[in-house]
Amino acid sequence: MSTSAVPVASGLPPSLESARSIVWPLLEERVRALQPDLAQVCLYHLGLTDGGGGTSKLVRAGLMMAAAAGLDLPPREVGTEATAVELLHNSTLLHDDIIDDDRTRRGQPSAWSAFGVPLAVLAGDAMQAAGLRMALDSGDRQARLAADAISLVLAGQTDELMLSEDPAASVAQFEQVATRKTSALLECCLTAPALRADATDAALAALRSAGHHLGIAWQAANDLEDIWGDPAVTGKPARGDLKRRNLTLPVLTTLAADGPAGTRLRQLWRSADTTATHLDEMAGLIEQIGGRQAAQDLSRHHLDQALNYVSHAGLTAAGTDELRTLFHLIVHRTT
Repeated sequence: MSTSAVPVASGLPPSLESARSIVWPLLEERVRALQPDLAQVCLYHLGLTDGGGGTSKLVRAGLMMAAAAGLDLPPREVGTEATAVELLHNSTLLHDDIIDDDRTRRGQPSAWSAFGVPLAVLAGDAMQAAGLRMALDSGDRQARLAADAISLVLAGQTDELMLSEDPAASVAQFEQVATRKTSALLECCLTAPALRADATDAALAALRSAGHHLGIAWQAANDLEDIWGDPAVTGKPARGDLKRRNLTLPVLTTLAADGPAGTRLRQLWRSADTTATHLDEMAGLIEQIGGRQAAQDLSRHHLDQALNYVSHAGLTAAGTDELRTLFHLIVHRTT
């Protein structure tokens, strides 16, 4: 597969423009240094080949660039850390697609579908190793922050697997999983520039809390998106979580509901049927019982908390506005 330059999209917030111009070259350079077969898988996964799919949005790198700007740091000063986080994040996506049996990502066959499971597993491992090495290049504190974050992500992914086997799972358990699986890297993105800038403990705490709440809001929105999102936007077929009977937030808030709708939902959930008609009925019942609204409310609550914390982190006005814009874009999926 041939590779081509990634075009810089117009109309993006400045932090995402910075991520594209600064991180893409570093990311591609580090991936191309891998064993050639693994490099090919990683480049394909990132959308840097002619596979026909979209490219990674570099949202996490964008968050780090925005936080850096809000602390009066030049974006290039956190380029290495931002690239490390993107490598770590994408390593988990390569493995996630295998675990979830997802055959599509960003509008093209997922890496394991295109290259097979063994190569995709090894490519994910290689990206994780490369990410940790880049974090170490940034300094000991940054390396510890990144290593702790990816350890929490892996713990959260394991918790999620266990949660899917517990029909009595609660919203509190969902939030605990999201805190590890999704929030951990976001906290890393927001606090890494603060460490580099020797920010106050209060600023670090506010940014960490902002990342914590943003992760829960994002995970709730992601669960909604899987059931009711537009595949043209998500790059994945709709209702994959329902098909796999993953206990996502809209489901766990409705599965124990009383009345005919709850009874019917449980019947469908226990069935092995995965036809579109079956999944459509499940989605309709979840919405009727209130699962869609409950997930929207939870996502909105945590987004509001994230916005509040970032507004009190002592960043420049421009940096605060940029992060608030990114938070909205991330949760509402308008990029």
